[in-house]
Amino acid sequence: MYNSIHNTLIIGKNIIYLPSCHSTNDIAAELVHKGLAEEGTVVITDNQVGGRGQRGTKWYSEPGQNLTFSFILKPVFLPIAQQFLISQTIALAIFDFLSAYTDQVKIKWPNDIYVSGKKISGTSIENSIQGTIISSTVIGIGINIKQIDFPSSRMTSLAAVLGREVSLHDAFEQLIKMLDRRYEDLMSMTKNGTIHAEYLTKLHGYQQPITFNYQNKMIKGSVTGVADNGRILVLFDGEQDIRDFGLKEIEWVWDN
Repeated sequence: MYNSIHNTLIIGKNIIYLPSCHSTNDIAAELVHKGLAEEGTVVITDNQVGGRGQRGTKWYSEPGQNLTFSFILKPVFLPIAQQFLISQTIALAIFDFLSAYTDQVKIKWPNDIYVSGKKISGTSIENSIQGTIISSTVIGIGINIKQIDFPSSRMTSLAAVLGREVSLHDAFEQLIKMLDRRYEDLMSMTKNGTIHAEYLTKLHGYQQPITFNYQNKMIKGSVTGVADNGRILVLFDGEQDIRDFGLKEIEWVWDN
């Protein structure tokens, strides 16, 4: 069981624990739809059988080994044109959490988190728009904590990185506090520029040479920024014009 966290402003005061479920995102979205969701409500499970990442990709997690949860926000204060700030805020919070354990953390656009070139966390964000406001946001997070065996050599966990186990309950409480702190920054609406600038400094490939897979060709280049709408800005070697890409339009090639 996971207990409510009382020393936060919004996130984690109401915890819904399910031993097993198809998707915490679906359950959180249903709570929103029925008008039963307090802002900050967390739905967490030990066994998510239908977890998904961005654009419907599957998130694989062994039962009882990792953190798989969703939470509900109501960022009505944020202009729709700036909704990618939610993604940046969440990525920075997970970065904060992992950086307490290792200095090898990087954000991979838009909000995956990698440690030493291996994926350790994924995030799914589903915004609901009503008129001119973001009425609600359901954020699903999967972060590998204790699992050791993975279907891909490009995946890792805190236990694999540290060579020791980490308590799921302790990790959950630490992460929720960091998510809450970062969301408080976003709510202030005075730190938007700082959030964006910090996100860029922690982004893999920002102003650094990396390899991309674009239209089945390996191309060198660098990330020059991220647009307000979340599209990644890339300058390929030998070109003068910066291109912008959405999800699934370009892939990163890891050199190690």
